[in-house]
Amino acid sequence: MGKSKKHSSIKSRLSNSSLSNLFNLNKKRKRDDESATDDSAKQQGGDGEMKAAKRLRRSEPNAEQKRFEELERKYEAELPAELRKYRPKGYRFNLPPEDRPIRVYADGVFDLFHLGHMKQLEQCKKALPNVVLICGVPNDEITHKLKGLTVLTDEQRCETLRHCKWVDEVVPNAPWCVTAEFLAEHNIDYVAHDDLPYVGADSDDIYKPIKEMGRFLATQRTSGISTSDIITRIIRNYDKYLMRNFARGATRQELNVSWLKKNELDFKKHVDDFRSYFKKNQHNLNNVSKDLYFEVREILLRKTLGKKLYSKLVGQGLGQDLKKRLQHDRRLIREKSPVSEFASKFTGEPSEQDPHCQTSQNEEDDEGASIDSQTASSSDDNRSQNVQNE
Repeated sequence: MGKSKKHSSIKSRLSNSSLSNLFNLNKKRKRDDESATDDSAKQQGGDGEMKAAKRLRRSEPNAEQKRFEELERKYEAELPAELRKYRPKGYRFNLPPEDRPIRVYADGVFDLFHLGHMKQLEQCKKALPNVVLICGVPNDEITHKLKGLTVLTDEQRCETLRHCKWVDEVVPNAPWCVTAEFLAEHNIDYVAHDDLPYVGADSDDIYKPIKEMGRFLATQRTSGISTSDIITRIIRNYDKYLMRNFARGATRQELNVSWLKKNELDFKKHVDDFRSYFKKNQHNLNNVSKDLYFEVREILLRKTLGKKLYSKLVGQGLGQDLKKRLQHDRRLIREKSPVSEFASKFTGEPSEQDPHCQTSQNEEDDEGASIDSQTASSSDDNRSQNVQNE
């Protein structure tokens, strides 16, 4: 009985659990395979859609580029060759009138009037024949609000433009954005500016309406110079310009400089002065040290060898190169100087410039000459005596 119960329980387990699990696993595998195939198909379909979208995107810019190039060729063909460089890219350029002066308007802040401003105004004046150049200057209020602080006031900026030979008229309190009403009020034919988009508060390019009207004259910027570059250069060398103005008599209150900053600049100035003084006198110090060395060496040689032997060594035994060098050294210390005085005190010997020394040296020279003559005569007597004995 017990064995039959065990067999029946095992059969029930196999029939109920194991076989059903096996079938379920097979079903799950089939479902997973089907879902995987569906996902792969969807992914392939998605990849195909993405590729198609990319192709469309690539084709769209190409189509836009082609349309843009066609418009450019069309606009270029409408103009003579000498006027094509003044046309802004992507827009028409109206032909200038021939029966009257052409009024060209150039607006700007014109702060710290510099070479870049001058060249731009020269381009405007020379762009077309018989040009009347009008310059517009916005006031301080709108300029400080939209662009930033200026160095010169609006009156000073207008007066600067009046003294430029290319400018015929100056319009103060000019609008920041040029409108059609402003152009009609001043009978303006063209607005001159560089072709780069000038971003404003409400527009990506404040000159876009003028370009669409065909009344925009494109000029070229002067690279390497601008008002911002000048201010940046001043700020970079701030300490140097402060020291420059202090040297001209400006006070720290006028320059808005603190007491601590003023003392720091004074200390820097003293250090720079000492450095420049040292560099300037370094060559002189080297020459003085050489003179002192030559003077002491000459006196010690004369004291050790004696005047006679020293003169013989200089004249005969040391060679031409050394002789020239010693003569050059003697010329360096020929005149009386603090160096020669120090050398004479250091060695205990009078210098060559001392008159007593000169007389003593002459006496030594005479004694040396007499000794030489005596030795020469004695040697001659000895030779004659030897001949007689033979």
